[in-house]
Amino acid sequence: MKKILITIDTSRASGRKFLAGVERYCSNYSDWQVLVNPPAYINSPKSAYSSAVGVKDFDGLLIYDPSRLSEFLGSRVPKVILDTQIEYAKGESTIVVSSFEVGRTAADYFIGKGFQNFAYCGFSELPWSGKRFEGFCKTLASNGISEDKIGLKDFQQCHFFPEEIRQTAEWLKGLPRPLGIFTCNDDRAVYILEACKIAGLEVPEEAAVLGVDNDELVCRLSSPSLSSIELNFENAGFKAAGHLEELTEGRSKTKVIEITPVEIIERQSTDVFAIKNPCIQKAMIYIRQNFKKAITVQDVAEQCCVSRRTIERLFRKHLNKSVKHEIRKLRIELIKKKLLYTDLPVSRIAEDLEFCEPDHLSRYFKKAAGETPANFRKNNKQFS
Repeated sequence: MKKILITIDTSRASGRKFLAGVERYCSNYSDWQVLVNPPAYINSPKSAYSSAVGVKDFDGLLIYDPSRLSEFLGSRVPKVILDTQIEYAKGESTIVVSSFEVGRTAADYFIGKGFQNFAYCGFSELPWSGKRFEGFCKTLASNGISEDKIGLKDFQQCHFFPEEIRQTAEWLKGLPRPLGIFTCNDDRAVYILEACKIAGLEVPEEAAVLGVDNDELVCRLSSPSLSSIELNFENAGFKAAGHLEELTEGRSKTKVIEITPVEIIERQSTDVFAIKNPCIQKAMIYIRQNFKKAITVQDVAEQCCVSRRTIERLFRKHLNKSVKHEIRKLRIELIKKKLLYTDLPVSRIAEDLEFCEPDHLSRYFKKAAGETPANFRKNNKQFS
C-alpha cells in the first residue's frame, strides 16, 4: 500500500474540491494510505508535527504549500505540485490554472451583456493575476476596446486595509458607468463589493462584479450574492491523483495538468444588461428564456416586432455579434453543463434541446467547441 502525503489549503472551496477529486480517484482506482496536512496551527514550521513528518517517509506527494516548496522540490519522491507560478517548479509535474483563459471568459461574459466600460482588480506581485488581466485585455482588444480604456486597480500585497478600501472607493467613483468589474478571485470581489457600497454605486445596475473560484459560501454570503467563474478543481484533483499513481510506478513522465474554466455561475452581482436599447433588451430576455428550444433569428425578430434585418443590425451595432451567435453560445454552454454534470446520453440531450437528431447536435457542438460531445465529456467530466 502506497503512502501519499497531501499538503493543500482546505480553507477555501478550491482546495476542498481538489481533495474531492483525489478522493474519488482513491475510492475507485487505488488503495493509497493518505495523510492530509493538518491546519496551520498544528503544522507550523516549529511544531513537533511538522518536524516529525518527513517527505522521505512517503511514496508520493500532492503539494500546495509554498512554505515547504523548496524542501519538496529537493526530494526525489514522485510528486505533483499545484503551483500557479510554474517557473518555480520546472522539471516537475505541475497543476496550473489556465489564467489567460479565465480572463478571456470574463471578457466574453461582460461583452455579451453589452458593457462598454471595464475594470480589473488584482494583485500585482502574483503572476496568475497578471495572466488573468492579460487574457481579459486581449479579448477586449479583439473586440475593439484598447487596454487604456480599462480601469486597473492592482495591489502589491494580499491584505485588505480600511484605508485601501476607501482609496478603492474613490477610484471606482471616477470610472465611467455602467461598469463591468472583473476581479482576480472571489476574495478580491467581496472587497470590491464593499468598496462599491462606500462609493455609493449600485450593484449590479452601475457596477457589475465578477469573481473567480465560485466558493459557494463566500459567494452566497456576499451582499449582493456574487457571480463567479467556476474552475474545474475537482477534475484536476482526479487527474493529478491518476498521474501521481503513474509516476510512482514509473509509467509516466512529468507533465502539466491544466485547471480550466467550466462556466460562470451567475448571481445578483452581474444580473443586469448594460444595453439601454429596448429592442435589444427584449431580444436578450427572450433568448435567455427560450434558448433551450430550437428558436431562430426570425423568432427573435418577431418577438421584438421588427424585421430580421433590423434585429441583426441592432445586434451588430450594440453587441458586435449576430443573434445566431448569442443563441449558439447559450446552447453550447448548456450542452457542456449537461455533459459535465449529468450522465445523460447525447441522444437525450439532443431531444431536450429540440435537435432533430443526435448527429445534428454532435456537428453543432464540434463546430463551436472544436471536439465531439463524447471527447469533451471524457476530457473534462467531474468524476463521480
